[in-house]
Amino acid sequence: MGLQRRAFLRRVAQGAGAFVLAAGTKSLLTGCAGNLDTATEEGRSAAGVVSSKGLLNPGTLAWGAEAISGAPYVFYDPVNPSQLIGFEVEIADAIAKLMGVKAVFVATAYDQLPAALAANRFDFILNGWEITSDRERTQRFSQPYYRYGQQIVVRTNDERFAQYDAASDVTLANLAGMTVGTGIGYKAQEILEQDPNLKTRAYDGNLPFDDLVQGRIDAVMVDFPIVAYYVLGSGPGGTVNPALKPIGVPIFLNNYVIAFNASSPKAKTLETEVNQALEILKTDGTLRRIYEHWKLWNDQQAQIGIV
Repeated sequence: MGLQRRAFLRRVAQGAGAFVLAAGTKSLLTGCAGNLDTATEEGRSAAGVVSSKGLLNPGTLAWGAEAISGAPYVFYDPVNPSQLIGFEVEIADAIAKLMGVKAVFVATAYDQLPAALAANRFDFILNGWEITSDRERTQRFSQPYYRYGQQIVVRTNDERFAQYDAASDVTLANLAGMTVGTGIGYKAQEILEQDPNLKTRAYDGNLPFDDLVQGRIDAVMVDFPIVAYYVLGSGPGGTVNPALKPIGVPIFLNNYVIAFNASSPKAKTLETEVNQALEILKTDGTLRRIYEHWKLWNDQQAQIGIV
């Protein structure tokens, strides 16, 4: 996710506490990212299916992300703000379980994640991360763990889209001449503004769904996981919005990956280990169960080997 987009979501969010442990961990994270105690032996698996030699601290898989306004990726449970939840929290826990270690969340502002990774304050970034040319200079990357795309959303009662559902073949051509909303800094803004047949309305401080319901815009296009939470009601705090419906499968596809510090002597080893863990999670049904639970599952996940 882009830096501007995270800043946008931070303004939208109903913030919770800044530093909270991932569910099940026993280490306390305070102050800046990277000040963590080694996980205790109590409760740790005797042996992992996957090696953990690439970890900075034996027995502890420390992962960095920003949780403020991070639904449904990594966020604080609105019902129980001391608990960290999200589909990426579950992925981190699943990887750690395969390694026979404890997963420890290191809360870090999104724009500080690259610097914190370079300083070895945690083992890897797991936070809706994409490969970019800038990041390739200093980071190594895992195989993809989720294939995401841009999702078009319209009003349920809009007769212009009555024939379409989430499985329909829909492109931007179906929105020609219309006003489409998204958030400032989203990838969708860049895509929409490149289409001369559309009028783009980029929102700063609020998601555009309310304006869509009120008929002030014709459609919205944003990352599918955000639609899953704010429209389909995936997870705690998410509410189904019956006034809106997604149409078409996600388009303009890209992948989320895990990022490692390329300058760390352990990076290549850890990359191999994490890839081994992801292969298992892709084929044993774990990733599919996580994505179905968060209403993120679609046929596009088969393109990256998830069954």
